[in-house]
Amino acid sequence: MIDKFDIFKVELYPPHFILIPQGSTLQYLYSNVQVESNKVLNLFKSPEYKNVIIDLSRVEYLDSIIITSIIRLVQSANQSGGHAVFCNACENMQQILKCIKVGTYWPLFDTREDALAAISPDSP
Repeated sequence: MIDKFDIFKVELYPPHFILIPQGSTLQYLYSNVQVESNKVLNLFKSPEYKNVIIDLSRVEYLDSIIITSIIRLVQSANQSGGHAVFCNACENMQQILKCIKVGTYWPLFDTREDALAAISPDSP
């Protein structure tokens, strides 16, 4: 199932919740980012979702407002006993994630398939 928002595309495959940011906040009003971020977080809080995959394939840059929204979501996954991972980051996004030390807490995988395999119940 796919839910379409403007700022984040969401793909729902219980227990996995896939978030695909669509760009930086420079393209959107701050208030819209906050409203949509809260909607995404509330959607994730449904009991059927446990794991979050942040697919960065659509972005080359994310500013602090979007990153903060993403961090809130992945922290929610961790707090509820789930896993959070990142995937499909271009070289620029990899550098941004490295600078803010995201990889210290949540792993980054080259592909969505690798990310799914890492958090699937039957993975080693």
